[in-house]
Amino acid sequence: MGTDLGVEIVHADVTPDPLDEAAARLAVDARDAGAVVSFAGIVRDHDEGRGVLRLSYTAHPTASATLRGVVDAVVAEHLERYGPSERAMRVWISHRVGELGVGDVAFVCAVSSAHRGEAFRLCADLVDRVKAEVPIWKEQFFDDGGKEWVAALG
Repeated sequence: MGTDLGVEIVHADVTPDPLDEAAARLAVDARDAGAVVSFAGIVRDHDEGRGVLRLSYTAHPTASATLRGVVDAVVAEHLERYGPSERAMRVWISHRVGELGVGDVAFVCAVSSAHRGEAFRLCADLVDRVKAEVPIWKEQFFDDGGKEWVAALG
């Protein structure tokens, strides 16, 4: 492998299918990867002092294309700011939509690289930007019978 390989986007999508953090990690792992960093957003059982029973994520029809555009932009910014990695970096990222229960995985990002610092940076920036820019909203259902919509944007 050369030294100017950039970043390979292995997967970037919004899906109703269950997400598997271990599978995402394996999808980006390679012999030249000295680091694999992953993030999993899990449905928790509380929010601001209220018990959460479940969530429902809804996405705008453009959400998958927007997610891919955000990933491409973040990757381009990283390459411009930090230069190419010693070896190819790889990215797997997906946000789930539909009904999710407590403990379900809602969002996964996995990044591999030659070194840990660049993998941590890219993974964190991808997660933050996807949460801020991809049109996905969640409806929370509480154990007190209430419910509320929360924009995943921002």
